[in-house]
Amino acid sequence: METLSLILFVFVLGLRHGLDADHLAFIDGQTRYNWRMGSPIARWVGTLFAFGHGGVVASIAVILGMVMHSFTFPDYFNKFASWVSIISLFLIGTLNIYNLLRTKANNDEFQLSGIKGKFISKFAKGTTNPLLIIMVGALFALAAETVSQTAIWSLAAGSSGKYMPLVLGLVFMLGIMITDTIDSLIVYRMINQSNKLGQSASRVMGWMIVVLAYGVSFYQAFTFFNPWAEMDFETLGIVIFLILILSFIWVSVRSRLKTIEINKN
Repeated sequence: METLSLILFVFVLGLRHGLDADHLAFIDGQTRYNWRMGSPIARWVGTLFAFGHGGVVASIAVILGMVMHSFTFPDYFNKFASWVSIISLFLIGTLNIYNLLRTKANNDEFQLSGIKGKFISKFAKGTTNPLLIIMVGALFALAAETVSQTAIWSLAAGSSGKYMPLVLGLVFMLGIMITDTIDSLIVYRMINQSNKLGQSASRVMGWMIVVLAYGVSFYQAFTFFNPWAEMDFETLGIVIFLILILSFIWVSVRSRLKTIEINKN
């Protein structure tokens, strides 16, 4: 029962990790680019990105699972990773608020913005090569907060069986792939709608990312100083994932209704 609970926890962790604002920003931009280029991988950008990202995380989990009995990260590493995540999310929220207000004032197209994507070359940001997208996903997995999170459940896996780190790594990878695939499908649906409706949906998603980025940033900062306020992570992760599912349903329904309306006219 304890092993099953650990697997469920890591799966939910993967679902939530796939909602990382940097993930969503990169997937949003790449899906739009591939759609404009007529690439057949446009709707599967999130899947490719998550495959590379999750593959590296699974590898890190296996390595840490083998050496964790003789090695642990120092306390300051977890603190450093926590504050990197807090500050990054706050900057992402602020950057997207700025872009939402600027594009509305100038009547321009809005696209999500991230932090990690700023360090990716322009060539990688605009590519129809699936292998390159997988590689970018892999690079994103080397961030401090990702390694720190992986270390936590790798330590728990070490006492649950020889192959448990690999199992948990693959379960985490599955969670990321589900979330990021849904995200790219949402973006693909939005850009296939009429320009006005698609931009409206993009802006709604933009504000959702702002709320998510600020919410998680302030939550992490508050619980850093007040550990007693931490919520049940599995419940929180499921709630956030359901928000993404509802967004996909909302975009799909609006797209279908719009298509019916156009056909009637």
